[in-house]
Amino acid sequence: MPARPLALAALLLAALPALAEDRPTIIVGSPEFRPLPVAVVDFSGEGDARAAAAEATSVVRADLALSGLFDVLDPRGFLADPSEGYAATSIKFARWADVGADGLVKARLSRTPADVEGELHLYEVRAGREVLVKTLKVSAAEPRRLAHRMADEIVRYYTREPGVFASQIAAIRKRPGIYELVLFDVDGGSPRVVLTERKALMSPTWRPDGNELLVTSYRTGRPEIWAYRLADRSFRPVGGIANAMGAVYSPDGSRIAFTVTKDGNTHVWVMNADGTGARQLTKERCIDVTPTWSPDGRRIAFSSDRAGSSQIYVMSADGSDLRRVTFQGNYNQTPQWSPRGDQIAFTARDERLVFDVFSIAPATGTVTRLTQDQGRTNEEPSWAPNGRLLVFRTDRAGSWQLVVSDPKGDRQTVIAGAKGAELAGAAWGPTQD
Repeated sequence: MPARPLALAALLLAALPALAEDRPTIIVGSPEFRPLPVAVVDFSGEGDARAAAAEATSVVRADLALSGLFDVLDPRGFLADPSEGYAATSIKFARWADVGADGLVKARLSRTPADVEGELHLYEVRAGREVLVKTLKVSAAEPRRLAHRMADEIVRYYTREPGVFASQIAAIRKRPGIYELVLFDVDGGSPRVVLTERKALMSPTWRPDGNELLVTSYRTGRPEIWAYRLADRSFRPVGGIANAMGAVYSPDGSRIAFTVTKDGNTHVWVMNADGTGARQLTKERCIDVTPTWSPDGRRIAFSSDRAGSSQIYVMSADGSDLRRVTFQGNYNQTPQWSPRGDQIAFTARDERLVFDVFSIAPATGTVTRLTQDQGRTNEEPSWAPNGRLLVFRTDRAGSWQLVVSDPKGDRQTVIAGAKGAELAGAAWGPTQD
């Protein structure tokens, strides 16, 4: 199945009726979509905020482009006076229309020793009006976060959905003899090492509130489930079960699904979030791995070789009503259920022994191939909290990198790499204010 040509076919720019003040909205469901042309003017900065303003401009432009919803216009083609003000009456909207802009973004930043503050302005060019003014403030230690929040506000205005750019992506960075739990901004910026171990770390996953991550740790010499809490940097075992791996919180954070290996078999288990009440769900003599919850918490998808080859299965959260989902290929792994519930992304190996990212609609069985002829390995997909993007790892440039893609694979952007190291287990965290 070849990757589909460039076509963000899942979206439509439409105008709502007069009751909604003709507010343009990006709506899911039409092949007639074209990205909304938007002009992002160089942000202004007062005094010490000039450098932060320049960086914020770059980050907002990159975020809007990464979303796939916008055509971010090249500032070298702008015709309007760059010194025009912020009041709608001072803006020559015809000059912005001449360069094809439908949206216009301006902002001004100020800085104190403790904070960076930004005043975001959004205008609809054809209507000649200001439609959004928002003042945002972040710690002076994290100025890029301000820009990500601005991008989220713009996305929210046009989609009526929360943006994802203030969320984080966790991954394991492997260096010789060292394993690091690293957090990245969604664009790959501001990498932060939060945990360093000499023993193996694997498979980070987020608690739904974003305050904690589960990992598989070999600190005791065998795989166990451990939790890392961001607030106090504590690291503790959960459940105390030997040979347990691949833990993931339920959408409400009350339960954890994981796998346990014993007597040559691996099975899916669940327990309470505090590590109590562990019980086994699958019992066939086979290898069942990488559980993932449906967004309503009622079902669990996982990979199993019970039919002789590795395939994706779905069952109720109590282990009943098991059914096979994939029937193509013989090595389908690492399922990840979309927060929207309509797709399960997974890794599959083709006849050339190349690993690529696919997705399947569990309701219909329709399979979409996201990657092809882009290195020998593309794997371990993880969805953004809005289900509009996903991240996976790739070796397409000869070293391990993280890629953000739309759900059809039409737009793919490398966001992070690790020279002399390996990146694995990318996990997209929840939306945060």
